[in-house]
Amino acid sequence: MRVAVTVDDREPAGLVEAVRSHPDVIEVTVERLATGDLAIDSVGIERKTPRDYVTSAMGRGGSDLADQVERMAAAYDHSYVLLEGDFADLESLRTNVSPASIRGSMASITARQGVPVIPCTDRTHLIDFAIRLGRKHAENPTNQQLPVGSVPSRREPTTKRMYGCIEGIGPELAATLYDRYPTVEALLEARIDELTGIDGIGPTRAETIHAAFRDDGP
Repeated sequence: MRVAVTVDDREPAGLVEAVRSHPDVIEVTVERLATGDLAIDSVGIERKTPRDYVTSAMGRGGSDLADQVERMAAAYDHSYVLLEGDFADLESLRTNVSPASIRGSMASITARQGVPVIPCTDRTHLIDFAIRLGRKHAENPTNQQLPVGSVPSRREPTTKRMYGCIEGIGPELAATLYDRYPTVEALLEARIDELTGIDGIGPTRAETIHAAFRDDGP
């Protein structure tokens, strides 16, 4: 499945070109977005470099990330903050903010505001992950309509609702996964043998969960 992407016109030209060159992108529109840096159908993405993140989330200057996240969550069905870096980049910044406080802010935004904060290593990986998120939300994984209650309510955190969309995972297991892995990044780091150690998850279901955010789909 290919997707159309809208990029905020304040983003650098290199990012726009990188989006255009992705094989799963069919169309790119560059215009001023009311909120977010990338929009893929009902999915909104806020892109941050490590320094941008620390400044906006915890610094005295710069934009207010909490406000950005709130506006993005109101504008899109699904919202994410993707970091153009990893935890090592965050911890190597020369700031007065401790690495533990930075990680705590990421966990707080994810858990309390329901908008996952996900480190993506570099720009190429960030764009690829953003497009995969857009595809996954747009795809209909089955021809059968999901029964009422099979996916957690939209009032639940986005990550928990994503887990509830995995084939064979209902609300109870989605809640269990969310308690154990509060971010998609944390779930991606989980081994299959760790997943099978969770009550209600056998080998087959563990394989499905492990592949959910890796598989390109049909």
